[in-house]
Amino acid sequence: MGSLIGELEERQAAVRSRVAELEQEVAALTVRLEAERERLERLTVTWETLEELAAEGVAVGAVALRSVEVEPVGGAGWSECRP
Repeated sequence: MGSLIGELEERQAAVRSRVAELEQEVAALTVRLEAERERLERLTVTWETLEELAAEGVAVGAVALRSVEVEPVGGAGWSECRP
């Protein structure tokens, strides 16, 4: 019966190891997810602000944006940022 107990202990150790690895992956993904949520929120607020400015008659086209000298983050175009 010793081999059965040994087998169970080995399996339990292997599963514990996989659980620990998965918990680390989940923690890392949670950090990445929160960062992307924050980025999405900033882009959404920016888009809403541009819509408000456009509604007030302020030029918000590409020419006006170029004069601000802002480098895009992530390379997404405005249409990709819209909620």
